[in-house]
Amino acid sequence: MGRMCYSSVPTTKLLIDGKFIESKTSEWLDIHNPATNEVVGRVPKATQEEMLAAVDSCSRAYRPWSDTSILSRQQIFLRYQQLIKDNIKELAKLITLEQGKTLADAEGR
Repeated sequence: MGRMCYSSVPTTKLLIDGKFIESKTSEWLDIHNPATNEVVGRVPKATQEEMLAAVDSCSRAYRPWSDTSILSRQQIFLRYQQLIKDNIKELAKLITLEQGKTLADAEGR
């Protein structure tokens, strides 16, 4: 079996403590287009250190979030909803590529 070339396949960064970082892992999971089986991306298998950093970040964020008023939380989620609406075409393309859904289904139509 031939060796696959991953140089042009995009990789996903980890989001830890509000920052996107390149993983230091040597292990990656391929994301396949279900229609063609083509590798369309790669995601890192986070290292133990990266996982602990993510858990620590979540633990530190819990208290301020739990102290956030319902009204403020609602505003945050309304902004999140607007960001999804503003970017629905791009999000739908990614969902179609990674999951094989039709564009209409990915857009929620």
